[in-house]
Order: sequence, then C-alpha cells, then structure tokens
Amino acid sequence: MGVWCDWQAQGARITQNLMHDNHRPDGVQAAQGAMFSNDIFIEVGHGPTLIDNNVLLSKVSVIMPSEGIACVHNLMCGSFGLINSGVDSIVNGQREPRYTPYHIRHRTEVAGFMTILHGDDRIYNNIFVQKYPVTDTSRTPANSDYEVAGTAAFDIFPSYDEWIAQFDFTKDPDMGALAEAHFGHLPVWVEGNAYFNGADICKHEKKLLNVSDKKVTAELIEKDGKYCLKTDLFDHLGDFRDGIITSDILGCAFEPEQRFESPDGSAITFDSDYFGDHRGLETIPGPFAGFPEDGIFRF
Repeated sequence: MGVWCDWQAQGARITQNLMHDNHRPDGVQAAQGAMFSNDIFIEVGHGPTLIDNNVLLSKVSVIMPSEGIACVHNLMCGSFGLINSGVDSIVNGQREPRYTPYHIRHRTEVAGFMTILHGDDRIYNNIFVQKYPVTDTSRTPANSDYEVAGTAAFDIFPSYDEWIAQFDFTKDPDMGALAEAHFGHLPVWVEGNAYFNGADICKHEKKLLNVSDKKVTAELIEKDGKYCLKTDLFDHLGDFRDGIITSDILGCAFEPEQRFESPDGSAITFDSDYFGDHRGLETIPGPFAGFPEDGIFRF
C-alpha cells in the first residue's frame, strides 16, 4: 500500500507523489487478515481530503470507504474501490452504521460523530487509463480489488442538482417525508477528465475527453538511474482543455463544513503541476502542465 489515511483525515492533502507496484505479483494470494493492495486508502473519514497531482500506476488507485474526497489532476491507471462500501457492520443479524469523528475546522478537537452517507466527492481534471486487464467481471466498485478504471463507480450518487431538489426551502421541513433524503447519498461533482483504453465514465460528466479508438501506454521505466514515465497518451489530448480548479470550485465537505483549502484556511489554486510548473489560464487534465517531446517524464 502506498498511503493509508485511517479515520479523521480531515484537512489531509496527498500531493505530488509517484506511486507504483502497490499490488501483489500475479498468482500471489493475499495472506489471511492482510489489508488491501493499492496506492491510496482513505478510510472512514468525512473529509475534506484532497488527492491532487499524483501519478498512480498500480492496479487499484484509490480505495475510499469515506466521503468528502477530492481527486484533482491525477494520472490514475487503476480503479476506485470500496465505493459505498467498507464502512458499516452486520452485528447480531442487523446493519450497524459506523460513527466516526469529525473536527472543529483546522483544529484537533472533535466536533461530533456521524455515520458515513458516501458521496460528497469531487473528481476534476484527472486522466484515467485502463492499463491492466479485467480478469474478473463479477467484481464491483464495492470491492477492494475492483479492476475497472474510470468514474462510472460514482453513478450511484446524485448530481448536486438532483440532490438539492429533494429539499423545499420555502416551507418548514416534513422530517418524515425527508427521511429518504436524510439517509441517502450525498452528491458528487465530475468534470474535465480524460479517459483512455476503455476507462469508464460517470453518467453525470458533461465536459470530458474519451479516446476510445487509440490504445495508449503508460510505463514506468528506469533511465540514467532515475524512474521515468514513458507514455504516448498526451499525443491524443488534442485541444481538450478545462479551467483551473480552486478551493471555491471544490466547496466545502458536507459534514465538517470545511473547504478543501490550506491548513491556514487560505484558498488553493491548482495552477501548479507535479513538478511545480505553472499551468495556463486553461489546462490539460492530469498531473503535468505540459509534456516532453520524447514522451518521457523524468522524476
């Protein structure tokens, strides 16, 4: 496993990392009681948790039995896992929701405990590549070893417009009538992503690039004693661009009512890439502001 944030990852930011080979070799089974194999694991949190400008090359990129996560400008060659799963328990034959803490904003004191409704996620300006073959079609996004890259796993969540339409703010709330909404999923925001090699696409996404007629590669190689990423995917972006993402666009995580922002409360503008290079007024998806002519990124 690359990075594991368990509980209370409120305000955590995972940025500018190269993660690879965080999976078992082919044919090797997990030991009894072993944890998952993946690049990033965010467990039972309420956010805001920020994952940005990373290169994630393993078979499973992000496992997230949580809510309030933002994935911005990553290259993800693996899947999402434990979507709407991995939180509650079955005890004495009945479902028991798991309560986990959230904090006073930018402090360590616990503000309260709450179950996880799932959703409340932001997926902006990433590149998704179906790098690895799908060997078991019975696995779903609720599994930790789901094999399909992309964002269709978020189809089960409402868009913001669908979610907010459940509430009529012109009259006093009818708590009984609103029970389904109160216990339902939180919304998700998905925009500006690029998809390659058959990576699947969230039904809510309107502005995207889907390159379905070209097979791209993204390989980790060693050159001059350093790890490098050799890829031709940037040859197929064409003129696709999206806007610069900011804390204002990401908004607040639902439960702690805290923005996706810096530890001091200042706003983040995602105008720098993995290497610290500046993006323009518009940007290509993924962790790099530009790409070398030879297609080799040197880390």
